[in-house]
Amino acid sequence: MTLRPTDRPAIACRDVRADTDDTRQSIDGSAESPASSGSPASPVPGADRFVAAVAVDGEVLFAGPSVPAVLGIERATLVGDDLLDYVHPNDREPVSDALSAVATNRVVTHRLRHANGGFVWVESVVDEELAPEFGGRVVTVRRVDAEQTFPERFREFLEYGTDLVTVVDADGRVRYESPAVEEVLGYEQGSTVGRSPLGYVHPDDRERVTERFYRALNDPDATPTMEYRYRTADGNWVWLESRSRSLPDDVAVGRLLINSRDVSERKARERRLTDRNERLDRFASIVSHDLRNPLSVIRGSMEMAELNGDTEPLERGERAVDRIDQLVSELLTLARQGSGIDEPTEFALGGVAREAWDTAGSADATLVLGADARVCGDRGRLRQVFENLFRNATEHAAPDGTDAIRSTDSGEDAPLTVLVTATGGGFLVADDGPGIDPAHREEVFDPGFTTREDGTGYGLDIVREVVESHGWTIGVRRDGTDPACPDDVTVPDGACFVVGGPDSDAADADEPWIDG
Repeated sequence: MTLRPTDRPAIACRDVRADTDDTRQSIDGSAESPASSGSPASPVPGADRFVAAVAVDGEVLFAGPSVPAVLGIERATLVGDDLLDYVHPNDREPVSDALSAVATNRVVTHRLRHANGGFVWVESVVDEELAPEFGGRVVTVRRVDAEQTFPERFREFLEYGTDLVTVVDADGRVRYESPAVEEVLGYEQGSTVGRSPLGYVHPDDRERVTERFYRALNDPDATPTMEYRYRTADGNWVWLESRSRSLPDDVAVGRLLINSRDVSERKARERRLTDRNERLDRFASIVSHDLRNPLSVIRGSMEMAELNGDTEPLERGERAVDRIDQLVSELLTLARQGSGIDEPTEFALGGVAREAWDTAGSADATLVLGADARVCGDRGRLRQVFENLFRNATEHAAPDGTDAIRSTDSGEDAPLTVLVTATGGGFLVADDGPGIDPAHREEVFDPGFTTREDGTGYGLDIVREVVESHGWTIGVRRDGTDPACPDDVTVPDGACFVVGGPDSDAADADEPWIDG
């Protein structure tokens, strides 16, 4: 027969006298004063542990006063019951082994049933020796935090896994996040515990994510997969792909398990592919329509030449062929290069401008270099920007577009001057030609827009694409809004294209910049 505390007239608890206030420590660590030692102990508010004496067969012989704080039941209810009846069925074997006489491991992490019907995770430490006053072993039961409830083999997986694992409770607040949160999002592990993850979702994605998030919380069968933008610790945004599933009701750590991975690179590739497909579609449409008229001219010219022996129509056909060649070259530039840039490098603005002038400038025009600047960007594509802007300036210098000679106010012809200079927030390209009609300033960058009969309308579209691919801006100077230039630089009154971008101090890491 197993002896119980009630079979003896008195039970001597392990008393520990405090150094200063003569306070007596009870067996489960809760304090009671000598004057009240004869009264039943009250549960300690906020206690996270209790002590029990348990027989080898699992019968509870004694339960400490903090049982209600941990399990929500009266201590008397536990006494006389089989402790294993309170243990989750999946955890009973290791608990039973720890209570046995030949146990090698007497520390067990397991679940105990709570009065609310759920389970709480606890760590039980079983004394090696029997307590003679009870005839059983003293067991210290301590409630553990969410991150300690994962078995050791799973914790190791979470520590070395690259995916972010998050557990949220029934209220939608984070209970646990794996160490990958530091690498994926930059947050210190545990810093978002107790908060709703929805507060970190991009505003444009939040409504969609919120609907699926709460559907997953309330529907155990829902397993949504979502792609959305999430704010990182440094204030940037990354694309996450998250798969969620409900946890069983008896799992104490939370209600929903969310597995997330960073798919920003994949989303960038998808955007580039979509952009390229759109450009190829546009190219096919243009080939179908815009090239039809020049080809018709060539065909008709050749037929007339064959019938009349006249060479003038052949010259018209040659001009049409040149237009087709230019149009195809610019359209292929748009279709093949898209909006991406190569790895940014650092170089001098003036050097790239001179190289572009050597290939796209005119012998009848003059290039003037003002203030220089250091630039971090795609050198090849920025050279293309200058080449297109230079061609635009020289082709529009004279009404007939035959050369780069402009008409002055006195009616005399003069060579065109093109200025390239750094500004307070980037650089500009300006000329002293006729300028841009104010009515056309809003559409000069539109694909296909041109004021010349033999123009393609895609040169400035390419310029805009390259500039914006660097994260910069480009616009046409307006009356009374001259950009900030050095004092010794005078901006001509003709067309003026202003490029703006951050300097090296304001730019993020690996972001292109312009230091004037």
